[in-house]
Parts: sequence; C-alpha cells; structure tokens
Amino acid sequence: MIETMTMDCDEAIDYVRENVKVYDTLELSYNRIFTPGEVIGIDTTEECGDKACKLMIQIASQLGTTVDVDLEDLKDDLVEVKHTPQDSKKTTIIIIERCETDL
Repeated sequence: MIETMTMDCDEAIDYVRENVKVYDTLELSYNRIFTPGEVIGIDTTEECGDKACKLMIQIASQLGTTVDVDLEDLKDDLVEVKHTPQDSKKTTIIIIERCETDL
C-alpha cells in the first residue's frame, strides 16, 4: 500500500523524527541528490537549542557505503521523502510543498 502526503519541510522533518526507526528504508531526494537506503542510526537530540535530525543511512548499493545526513541542515533543499518501515508493506511518500517565497 502506498500513501502520498504533501507537507512543508518542517512537517516532513517532524514526520521523520516521529515515524522513522532504525532498519527502515528511506529514500531522500534533495538538491539533485537521491539517497536510497536503510537507516542504521538516528540522532534527534538538541544541541545549544538547535534542533537536529541526523540520520546515518547505508546506501542501497553493492559498495555498502554509509552517509550521514542532517535533515535540518538541508531542509530548504528537500524535495521528497519515501519511507517504508521494516515491518510493514505500507510506504509513505512525502512530497515537499514549497511556498512562493521559497522560490
């Protein structure tokens, strides 16, 4: 089952904080970059009052490369998030809605 939602950047990051768990599959599209893979670490702690949503993703490739992504740092470039929980067949696709002032 696929569910599609439209949100702004902050709502999408809140969705990730609340719903994405270690071992879930996450596909991020941001600033001409596509990062598909398995979440192997999540850090949402605040430092000095600054929010964070840091993910460590093992890229879905034969190389097994991992990348660290802080969604708060790249939220203005975020285009789409596709989330599939490890223990579910439900996939949620979040399309990031842009305000006219963002353009």
